[in-house]
Amino acid sequence: MSAQKTSIINSSSVAITAIDAQPALSRLLKNSGRLLGLTALAISMAACNTIPKADMRPVLAEPNIPMQQSYGAFDKETVSSADQASIASQRWQNFYSDERLKGLIALGLEKNKDFESARLAIEKARAQYQITDINDLPAINGSAGYTRSAQNRIDQNASSSYKVELGLANYELDFWGKISSLKDQALQNFLATTAAKDATQISLISNIAQSYANLSYSLAQLKLAEATVESRERSLFIADKRFEAGIDPKLPSLQSSASLENAKLAVLRAQTSVLQSRNALQYLVGGAIPNELIPTPAVSNITSQQIFNAGLPSELLRYRPDVLQAEYNLKAAGANIEVARASYFPSISLTSSVGVSSGSLNDLFKNGAVGWSFGPSVSVPIFDAGRLDANYDVAQIERKQTLASYESSIQTAFREVSDVLATRATLGEQLEAQYRLQDNFEQTYQIADARFKAGLDNYLDVLDAQRSLFSTQQGILDLELQKIVSQIELYQALGGGANLDVPSVIPVPQHTNLAQIVTGSATSAKTKATNAIKAAGSARVTTPQEAVAIKQSQAVETTTFKPTAIVDVNDDGKKDAAVGVVTEETRFNNNSVEQVPVTQIVEP
Repeated sequence: MSAQKTSIINSSSVAITAIDAQPALSRLLKNSGRLLGLTALAISMAACNTIPKADMRPVLAEPNIPMQQSYGAFDKETVSSADQASIASQRWQNFYSDERLKGLIALGLEKNKDFESARLAIEKARAQYQITDINDLPAINGSAGYTRSAQNRIDQNASSSYKVELGLANYELDFWGKISSLKDQALQNFLATTAAKDATQISLISNIAQSYANLSYSLAQLKLAEATVESRERSLFIADKRFEAGIDPKLPSLQSSASLENAKLAVLRAQTSVLQSRNALQYLVGGAIPNELIPTPAVSNITSQQIFNAGLPSELLRYRPDVLQAEYNLKAAGANIEVARASYFPSISLTSSVGVSSGSLNDLFKNGAVGWSFGPSVSVPIFDAGRLDANYDVAQIERKQTLASYESSIQTAFREVSDVLATRATLGEQLEAQYRLQDNFEQTYQIADARFKAGLDNYLDVLDAQRSLFSTQQGILDLELQKIVSQIELYQALGGGANLDVPSVIPVPQHTNLAQIVTGSATSAKTKATNAIKAAGSARVTTPQEAVAIKQSQAVETTTFKPTAIVDVNDDGKKDAAVGVVTEETRFNNNSVEQVPVTQIVEP
């Protein structure tokens, strides 16, 4: 048989149909023997059309990141080690310790519409899997009819007929694994949808926690600005009295008034920030926020963690739901290749019916009115102009695309964790420096105020010290907020524990195809459960050394072009293009060659 893929046009269908009330068992066995012989012939004819070999090679994922090495850029509170569990291994109920925040998260998971849509998507995917699973069962339809007919328009003896029938319609015997591969694909699609729900949950929890922290520190900024307004009102009162007493000129009073107005502007900006943060939180929660769940100003801790362990990059494959979703999509694409490959084989279907018919309604259910039919059929792909080859190539290309997406998702996850770690690397030092600045400006203000009251300096030094102290206190609140947010972002980037929250109920096949029963390949309940768990398990990314070794043992692809005509495309008297056949050759270690002829235009 040729190793070259040939175009296959139109499926030809050959059927054996027994439409006869023939009770003889010997005739049925004889017809079954003919069907088996015809099936063997069909398989041999299909085999001559170069059915692609089952690709048993491992799928290589090479994200090109140091999977087994620790992350870099750490602060005093962050480590990266395999010796202790990553914070991503904790459920959100255990990671967060602020009871008000946990109450808001619970409300959000109950009422948020985006999360509700993600949950419903899982139910839809489960139903779609059940539809695929039901394809292993025959569909039996019932029908009843009445016909009144005459030979011609002048026929005075019109006849009537009644018919009641049960029929088995085109039940496909899955000898080649097409239906089981579709079932595998539906399972992976379900798992991908589950992972998408987990990603939505992580994002929702993170956004609620960040909005909670934003509201808390907006309230703290408002409190600070209001206290500053009170302080500057006292300063303005003193400056006005000193001006009225003729002790100071008008300038200190004007400067105090300007400083007060700046503080009032800070109050207005803080009020706006409070309203926006509260609105964001209400949207995420899906309703009004109970007063008892409003955060206190400047929450110092929302988690009980003292040391945040990021684990190793390899743990992203287990905890990041977007990475898991990309992996399930990759597995679904692999199952789709098997579906495309099974299409090369003959399709064997069963059609049968049993019913009663009579010209009189009274005689319809008498013994003589019973009839039956049994019609197995074999459809063999002989020649379809290359559609099967093209579909198979599309399936392979789609798997390559999903592999690239899987690798990209791992790279994205690694980058996001690294970005958060880079942010956290200097936050502690920035806060320490900011607190030192606060101490400095507090002392500066006290000295400037004392010297002003003693008449040694003017009021401008006091105002400068006030502005610097206020700005530093605002900066401290901003950095404290960043510290809280970085804890939330790190937990989210590492995986956020969403897939640990509620165990997934993985669907398993409930039905078995008749072909598997006949061949003895039907699986037990234990095997079905094992396969379902294996399907939901995460993959292991190859190391660079393993990737090199596997690549050396894999096929080598080469492309050659053979022109069939040289043409003048723009009619300028010069032949500037060639029409020919591009042949893609795949050489394996056993030196077998798989060739795919592709017609296209290539410049000579």
